Amino acid sequence: MNRWQRIWLYLVIAFSGLHIVRDIFQDLGIENFLSTTLASPGPPKVNYMVYWTVFNTYAIAFAEIVLAIICLKRNTFGRLGIATMIIAAGMFLLWLYYFFVL
Repeated sequence: MNRWQRIWLYLVIAFSGLHIVRDIFQDLGIENFLSTTLASPGPPKVNYMVYWTVFNTYAIAFAEIVLAIICLKRNTFGRLGIATMIIAAGMFLLWLYYFFVL
């Protein structure tokens, strides 16, 4: 595994872990720097069922962490590592759409 791939996987774990903590703070109504940074003001801009279905951000962040840990344990990037990159890019594009377009 290349150095940049290992760094990427550790960054994915760190970001996804912080994202889960941030979501927990937001769901509990705890306002702090972590829970209010880059949060869109006002009520959710999408249908309630789409927004809360199985707490989709929890599932995505957890999947990213699991995939990154598997890659690190196997010491190979492969398809799972590429999957972490695709998921991260997709989530970033969805966030851009949600934050700036809706």
